[in-house]
Amino acid sequence: MQPAIDKKTLRQDIIQHRDALSPYKREQLSLTVAKNVLDWPLYRQAKTVFLFAGVRSEIDTKFLTEESLRLGKRGAMPRFIPEKREMLLLEIESWADLQPGYFGLLEPKPTARFISCAEVDLIVVPGVVFSPDGYRIGYGGGYYDRLLDKLTDPITVGIAFQLQVVSYLPQETHDKPVEFLITEKGLIDCRIVRAERIKKGDGNSNAK
Repeated sequence: MQPAIDKKTLRQDIIQHRDALSPYKREQLSLTVAKNVLDWPLYRQAKTVFLFAGVRSEIDTKFLTEESLRLGKRGAMPRFIPEKREMLLLEIESWADLQPGYFGLLEPKPTARFISCAEVDLIVVPGVVFSPDGYRIGYGGGYYDRLLDKLTDPITVGIAFQLQVVSYLPQETHDKPVEFLITEKGLIDCRIVRAERIKKGDGNSNAK
């Protein structure tokens, strides 16, 4: 039996810890995470990647984005449609293509080319909190859960600082776990962790 966890309180606590990172520490940890992603064979093989622009105390994804584009990958980022609680996948050719949008997030311009989920090989998923079995707590909008629910083929990987990883998160039926998680400490195959927890009767079978 896992202890009860209040998602709102945990979200606030992790954001507070993340906010306490100095700008230098955040930059160094972000670079290490980015290099771990770029060195990962599945990422190297991916031709079209869906990224996000980290803001405030989130992982800085500028280096990851620019290096991915330099390597010849096709890049896309989300543009949020709050009235529909959905996001569009729009192509970018450089970090300079981004502009402030919904909730202060950097987004592609509305005139950018639309990319369908079927065109994406790999999706990099943000989150406030992650567990090793791939479950996550975001900011509460449910945008990525709805996106992940539509997917069948693309590889999904969460990226975060290690301080954002906790041993266990409660799961609800609409929660969609990522397949992999990368921090400055390295790569976790969340599928293996989920399988082990389910085998022990200590997990949830909501895995996609």
